[in-house]
Amino acid sequence: MTKHVQTIAMLRAAAWARGLSQEQLQRVEQETQDRFYSAGEIVCQKSSPATHWIGVVEGMVKVDVLSADGRSTTLTGVSDGGWLGEGSVLKGESRPYGVATLRDSRIALMPSSTFHYLVANSLTFCHFMINQLNARLGQFIALAEGYRMHDINSRVAHCLAELFNPQLNPQTNPVLHISQEEIGRLAGISRQIAHRALHELEDAGLLHIRYGSIDVLDVDGLRLYAREHAE
Repeated sequence: MTKHVQTIAMLRAAAWARGLSQEQLQRVEQETQDRFYSAGEIVCQKSSPATHWIGVVEGMVKVDVLSADGRSTTLTGVSDGGWLGEGSVLKGESRPYGVATLRDSRIALMPSSTFHYLVANSLTFCHFMINQLNARLGQFIALAEGYRMHDINSRVAHCLAELFNPQLNPQTNPVLHISQEEIGRLAGISRQIAHRALHELEDAGLLHIRYGSIDVLDVDGLRLYAREHAE
């Protein structure tokens, strides 16, 4: 099946691809699949085999887990140019999370065999993966700290800023097509509370709320707000 031109461009522009030989890049392009998913469609289910490394060519996905009582908690969002699931692919384990699209998305699926070929043969890819895993660890530590933030506005500011992590989400569009309910899930709060927090951040000049989307005006300002109002 012919891959979409955006997928080829995304693979070639990826930070981990810059040091690949022509032969290695050609193998990646030949073996990586791509697929279009409609908004709300499941990319992979929790406990499914980690057969692919997942890249977001265009769109946004959410990574979530289910609690013992069946409630869904969104851990993070991944947008244009971001990759996820490397830990499970590296270990050859089932995924401890599910992935679903937040809006119409084109997804790149690199087979685990291709992924392990790059780990074994590309120093550039290994360096990228070390940075990726460190960034992921930092993200989840920050997530745990975020749930302890007493100020709800700070928690929402932190969650939004994480969507612009330069390692994990290198091409996030300042216009976030994400619902207030999903922001609430990211922050561990209700949609109503997320709604109030977003309006507080809008009043602070950090973002602008539109129907079905949010214009992020100042990412550094969101990070600073989260730190200064955390207690």
